[in-house]
Amino acid sequence: MKKSWIVLVALFVAIVAVAAQVAAQDTSTEPSGVVRVGSWESGDALTPWNNAIANFESEHPNIDVQLEAVPQEYGTKLLAQFASGSAPDVFMTGDGDVATFQSLGAVENLDPYIDGDAGFDRGVLYPAVAAFGEVAGSTYYLTKDYSPLVLYYNKTQFDDAGLDTLTSDWTWDDLLSAAQKLTIDANGNDATSPDFDASNIQRWGMQIPDGWGDVVWTRGILPLIYQNGGELIASDGSTLDGSMNSESTVSALQWYVDLFNKYHVSPTHDEVASYAGVDMFQSGLVSMQWTGVWPLLGYKADDTMNFGTSGLPTGPAGNANVLCWSGFAMYSGSQNKDAAWEFLKYIGAGEGAAEFANYALTPVISVAESQGLTEDQYYAPVMADLASVLPLPESTSPYWNECGNTAFADHLTNVFAGSETVQEAADAAVAQGDQCIAEKVAEEASTASS
Repeated sequence: MKKSWIVLVALFVAIVAVAAQVAAQDTSTEPSGVVRVGSWESGDALTPWNNAIANFESEHPNIDVQLEAVPQEYGTKLLAQFASGSAPDVFMTGDGDVATFQSLGAVENLDPYIDGDAGFDRGVLYPAVAAFGEVAGSTYYLTKDYSPLVLYYNKTQFDDAGLDTLTSDWTWDDLLSAAQKLTIDANGNDATSPDFDASNIQRWGMQIPDGWGDVVWTRGILPLIYQNGGELIASDGSTLDGSMNSESTVSALQWYVDLFNKYHVSPTHDEVASYAGVDMFQSGLVSMQWTGVWPLLGYKADDTMNFGTSGLPTGPAGNANVLCWSGFAMYSGSQNKDAAWEFLKYIGAGEGAAEFANYALTPVISVAESQGLTEDQYYAPVMADLASVLPLPESTSPYWNECGNTAFADHLTNVFAGSETVQEAADAAVAQGDQCIAEKVAEEASTASS
């Protein structure tokens, strides 16, 4: 009896020892080491970073995350780090650099990580938002935050004009008709009246991004092009011809320009400038505003405002919206990719994303739902319109900003100045932009062969 008891004790001790050894082995296989993280943010914007890092390190004691905040010349420094092979393991990127950084080979393809044993279910993310991190069908970025475009409308002014509630089911004709009824001159005539005085407008029906400034905000105009079935650049990024000057794109741009020049329902750049520093929607000078989500918190805090929000209207080709977007990437030259992935996954699709959601819209569906965004009277239309979001030209070509967007902005400005028709501007922009793209491709080929 005594001998069998001794055997049992010995067997128990052996089992405990083996279990301890296995546990030690499992711990040793967990990622470890230093993960450098690059951000252009500063001040209060670093709070979610600091919170996310602290929480992550408490769960991953073998990983040391070091935040490198570079609020000045971030992009310039990052390019220099790419060249020297010293970039942070994980770094922030803006939507304008999505295709550029990928073309430089500086960002890691994340698909093997997402779909691997240490990955995550892609279904946790809003699909259209997640697609902003893709180039040529592969995922290179996870989303940090974003804003679709939103239509704000003044409920009191809508009621006074006898208008129904604005929704994303409104067509372009609905939107224009409402804007005309809401645009009022000094004598109280609306824009549908034969006595309407367009030289003395007291309130405009809608403020939409204008083309009179030094910089045309293409992002604000792009949904109209998409809603009409148009585009600005070929899907493979090779040319603007057949896209920027297509009938669908030109007619969408004509409708947009007519809001200012023909119907006078939207204030021009000069008219907006005459109210310098004034939020024209908040002050009641415009009845609708076409912009991002960023003023929403301020509007909600203003007890004097009676307003609503809506997704963008339905164009001839259907619903479409775009995002202003920023994301996270993993440096392709990282020497600690497993640990870098653990942190990137945590902030891009895991619990760490909740920290950034306290300051901007989140790509994680469960986080948005836990915040009540999908039920909130102001945010619900915004979140619903995410299903209409389409990719940006910035994800198509590394030369879009320098070539395509520059040409587009140059010639759209000429349309407002009266020196070109929309079609003339589109054709001239294509010629300018395609020549630029061809030169860039040739330079790259020459560099590669030398």
